[in-house]
Amino acid sequence: MNYMENILEIGCGHGFNTFVLSKLAKSNVIGIDISDEAISVAKKRYPNIHFKLMSVEKLNFGDQYFNKVYAIDVFEHVDDLNQVINEISRVLRRKGKLIVNIPAIRSELFLLRIRPTYFNEIHHVRVFKENELEETLKEKRFILIKKKKTGFLQHIELLYLFKRRINSNTQESIGSWRDNIFTKSIHVAVLYFDPFVLKTPLIFFPIWIITIPIGWLISFFGNYLLPKSVYYEFIKQ
Repeated sequence: MNYMENILEIGCGHGFNTFVLSKLAKSNVIGIDISDEAISVAKKRYPNIHFKLMSVEKLNFGDQYFNKVYAIDVFEHVDDLNQVINEISRVLRRKGKLIVNIPAIRSELFLLRIRPTYFNEIHHVRVFKENELEETLKEKRFILIKKKKTGFLQHIELLYLFKRRINSNTQESIGSWRDNIFTKSIHVAVLYFDPFVLKTPLIFFPIWIITIPIGWLISFFGNYLLPKSVYYEFIKQ
């Protein structure tokens, strides 16, 4: 019997991660975001995927509707984390999986030294201490099954972006790899050292045969010293 999984990505932004998730076999994927601009872009880029304008603090879905919920770089932004976790728990089935990615505390403190306005610009409202998230979710009856420190190489891009003297109250003030040919080149160069490059059109330029092993070695030590993020997988009891 074929079984269709329901998957939710909260804070989907412009929809690329949701698009990747949609490639999973037998999956019905929905992406939500609080930004009207982000959802408009996502719908234009990926018209065959369901995107909805919605706050994670009030999910407009039935109880136990989803098999998996992805929250990639979301929890550090939300104002009421307790309410967000309660809503995720409500819409997630028993034995369902919650996948979370949050900034690592050492990276956050490092980036704040480089750009003290960082949190205000990008609306980071909290820094998670070591083991804080798993303790919080344990109280909500989520069992930790995987934890991994990742993303050291992202600091190469961020160091350039954060040192630019652009001031605003929006995340876009920091800029992105899409800003100009130079930032695009930095992004592509860094991406070639990450296995994620195999999920992009860059796979057809097989420099990654050399760069991925080098990137793995750099990341192995870099993620021990200064990880950008911490990746988790939890199971709801």
